Amino acid sequence: MLGKRQLEDFNLSTAQLNLLFRLRTIWRDIATQLRSYLLYVFLDADPALIQSAKQQLTELPVIYANIFRLYFGDVMADQHEQLMSNYVNLLTDLIDATKAGDEAAVQNYTQQINQNIEERLDLLTYYNPFWERGTLSNFLIEFNRRTLEQIQSFAQGDFQNNVSSFNSLLTFTDRIGDYFTEGLLRYITFSAREPRF
Repeated sequence: MLGKRQLEDFNLSTAQLNLLFRLRTIWRDIATQLRSYLLYVFLDADPALIQSAKQQLTELPVIYANIFRLYFGDVMADQHEQLMSNYVNLLTDLIDATKAGDEAAVQNYTQQINQNIEERLDLLTYYNPFWERGTLSNFLIEFNRRTLEQIQSFAQGDFQNNVSSFNSLLTFTDRIGDYFTEGLLRYITFSAREPRF
């Protein structure tokens, strides 16, 4: 992650710095809200709590897309919002199927998730050359792998490993957030496109 002094060299506005910070933390928010949903579903919480967690989770792709909208335009942002919304919905469906013990559905959702990752890679790397496909692929696949590991460990009652995998996932979200932020920062710096504040 770029330090404060390095960011000062880019001569960014406060609004731009806030957007970069928000982009950096969105992955942590996704992981945290997924964790809430996972816990509520597996602990048979009140349906209102489950729905609330799902609602908060489904709001994140909109926030994410609105950051991209400023730099990449409406078409890209709308496509990304749709893809991220699908990803979030597939993950919540996968959690539900795992809880129900429906292995066929789990496999189906896992395949759809993998396809979704490929589609997001295509979109993101098309619009921003500073998100290198191989590196971004590794980040998205690893985020997904750690998320699935967390779901499986909870389903198997391996709560100690679940806590460890969640802590590992949170640490990883800093790395993926840094990568997205640095790529956008480079795009801002080297692109003639001005943000639409």
